[in-house]
Amino acid sequence: MLHDSVLASHVGSILIVEDNQTNALILRSMLGKNGYSSLVASDGREGVEMMRTHRPRLVLMDLQMPRLDGFSAASEILAGGDAPPIVAVTASVAERVREACLAAGFADVISKPIMIEELLETVRRLMPLPDA
Repeated sequence: MLHDSVLASHVGSILIVEDNQTNALILRSMLGKNGYSSLVASDGREGVEMMRTHRPRLVLMDLQMPRLDGFSAASEILAGGDAPPIVAVTASVAERVREACLAAGFADVISKPIMIEELLETVRRLMPLPDA
């Protein structure tokens, strides 16, 4: 039987939509060390385009980005139907921001700085492994 993290890398990718290269690198590293493959889009517009092209199983979306913010990008992705879960990744810990994200269709919200335990718990919950 394959270890969960090894199996995870074979069951779909995670799209990281983040304009800060350092934050994107940290997220990608955290996911990669736990067996998840990921793609990175540098802003909301590119994220929407990569979503259509690559069909990831999960999206981690920064909220404040150039060209197209996270709320607008998520709205476009969700409007396309058959969208994967989208998780807001934000430095704002205000409850009103969390509520706005959930009302806009985000599946969950993760606060920056990212804690690996929270990230992995969220990924495992929203992108479960297939039954072995």
